[in-house]
Amino acid sequence: MRADSPLGWTLPLWGVVLVVLGTGCMGQPEDFEVRSVSIADFNALGNEETVVGIDIGLHNPNGYKVQIEDSRLGLWVGADSVGVLQFVPGAEIAGHGGMSVRVDAVLDSKRFSDVLSRNWFEYLVQGAPVRVEGWVRGKAWGIRKTLTIHHQQRIRVVE
Repeated sequence: MRADSPLGWTLPLWGVVLVVLGTGCMGQPEDFEVRSVSIADFNALGNEETVVGIDIGLHNPNGYKVQIEDSRLGLWVGADSVGVLQFVPGAEIAGHGGMSVRVDAVLDSKRFSDVLSRNWFEYLVQGAPVRVEGWVRGKAWGIRKTLTIHHQQRIRVVE
């Protein structure tokens, strides 16, 4: 005589769900790699604001597609705020793939000019200390997540 399991046909389904959840929770997502940076265009050159389009070649080492929904990143040179960076919404980066993503840099022309004129020799010799802080909101597998960004480095003008 055969005893019917109270779980019946749902046991294999729960096994699949646990495996999927287990593989998703095993590790933290890996950071994207920046593979290239290039100035694409100047959208506006003005006395108050300058808008520069920047193409960033990103590589997604994770196995899932990520869609960038929104962002707000402050841009500092030295201790001075000189503008903002914003990803163009809707960009998608395939899992284990790369893509060129557009970022618009909106610079306060006067502040940027003042910072460069005060510190031009230091930036020429040591490089300009650039800091980016803010957030990027993205979506993967229907799950939205906002990442806080704190990045700092010196960018050399001449090599």
